[in-house]
Amino acid sequence: MMIVTTSCTDDGPLVSLPTSTPSIPIDGGTGVVIPVVALDNSFRPQVVEISVGDGVSWENRGLNAHDVLHVEGVQPDGSSWGVTVTDFQPDDVFTYRFTEPGEYAYYCSIHGNEKVGMVGTVIVSA
Repeated sequence: MMIVTTSCTDDGPLVSLPTSTPSIPIDGGTGVVIPVVALDNSFRPQVVEISVGDGVSWENRGLNAHDVLHVEGVQPDGSSWGVTVTDFQPDDVFTYRFTEPGEYAYYCSIHGNEKVGMVGTVIVSA
């Protein structure tokens, strides 16, 4: 995996972000997993685009605990997803495979709300 170093003045130190998509098996999925880094006050990248069956893997690289909460709470098929503060401490990873097309807005309730602050979107195409 190639690593590129970027900086952000509002989030503090330099952070290394992957520039390629890792292939991490998820039961029943395509094996494609897009990484999202949870820093203190932001998700990077903030918007990811994937296909049905692909996954997103959130890694907490911040100094604080975070959560990843789906704004709508459930997918169209009735399943829920997200991770609580208890299970998303610094260095924890949460991975979820998306099985339905749509736009899935999410946020960290500690560092924002459903509309501002630490927010992100997963766009899933058929």
